[in-house]
Amino acid sequence: MKILVVNWRCPKNPEMGGAEVHMHEIFKRVAAKGHKVTYAAHNFKGAPSKEMFEGVEIIRTGNKFLFNRQFKNFYKNHLAKEKYDLIVDDISKIPLRIPDYINKPVVGIIHHIHGKSLYKELPKLLANYIIRAEKMIPKVYRNTPIFAVSQSTKNELIELGQPENKIDILYNAIDHDLFDKIKVDKYEEPTICYIGRIKKYKNLEAVIDALPSVIEKIPNLKFKIGGSGDHLPKLKKYVDAKGLSANVDFLGYLSEKEKAEEMAKSWLFITMALKEGWGITVIEANAAGTPVLGSDVPGLRDSIKDNVTGKLVELDNSQQLQNVLIELLDNKKKLQEMSIEAKKWASNFTWDNSADHFLKKVYEWYPALEHV
Repeated sequence: MKILVVNWRCPKNPEMGGAEVHMHEIFKRVAAKGHKVTYAAHNFKGAPSKEMFEGVEIIRTGNKFLFNRQFKNFYKNHLAKEKYDLIVDDISKIPLRIPDYINKPVVGIIHHIHGKSLYKELPKLLANYIIRAEKMIPKVYRNTPIFAVSQSTKNELIELGQPENKIDILYNAIDHDLFDKIKVDKYEEPTICYIGRIKKYKNLEAVIDALPSVIEKIPNLKFKIGGSGDHLPKLKKYVDAKGLSANVDFLGYLSEKEKAEEMAKSWLFITMALKEGWGITVIEANAAGTPVLGSDVPGLRDSIKDNVTGKLVELDNSQQLQNVLIELLDNKKKLQEMSIEAKKWASNFTWDNSADHFLKKVYEWYPALEHV
């Protein structure tokens, strides 16, 4: 097949996140099976307009603010003549509405419905605009098969009005080879970590707010934060204002190997995000043998098996968060039991399985493509 994948960001974009990892890991494997894959995304500073990356051709056009409109013209003027067999539409925040103007087999991939969580991240007017755009998904994509990355996202799509028979689950996965090679010991002192994008909706202030009470019980507790993002400067000031600089370490950008090692050395990985599509970092931490403490929200309640591979707590329930942190960090036996279960759980999620499932399901939805 000749496949065109369309997403706002490409996997080399400095602002890339879990959605871009998901897309690239699956489609580089699809390309390795002999299919020609082209990935279209918006430009960013210093990026060439076209390049090959791990077997996938990347083409860039437009900018991150108007890509949905710019891509439509770019397709009509430059890509329509390429006669793609399948179009993959990554449906993120402002949908690209590809079924409106491309009359070819189309499948969508969606990570989560942002909904009201956008008010935490964006100005009210822009959040309202995107929420209205998300509500249009069933109207635009009603006849388009869509892959969701979790049962929670599938449920949200159904609630919006997307037909259930047009939705399938395409799980996120991880690079098991990387985590299998990591051989490190846990930190001697109680250590929790978060590694990922530093965004407002990740709600890291909730963890910071819980720390003083936990530190009263566990004075040598360390919270290590790795990654970068536009909310990082404010988060650093928040930590300073709370007088917690001695207990909170900002690690900055980490390579994949450094990230895996930090996860493996920590006693707990913690994420209090307002919402997630799934949570690749949850499964990465589990693969490193580290249980995860997370907020009981869509996505995280799919990737965390409560009381088995980690623990879920109510969103914005600081007292419960404090209690669970103390309970787990004081119980090494429980953490060890969770660690064993976490590694078993993580072993279920491989990119090879996800790539195979993608093709299998596409052939079910569009049988003629199996013989292209």
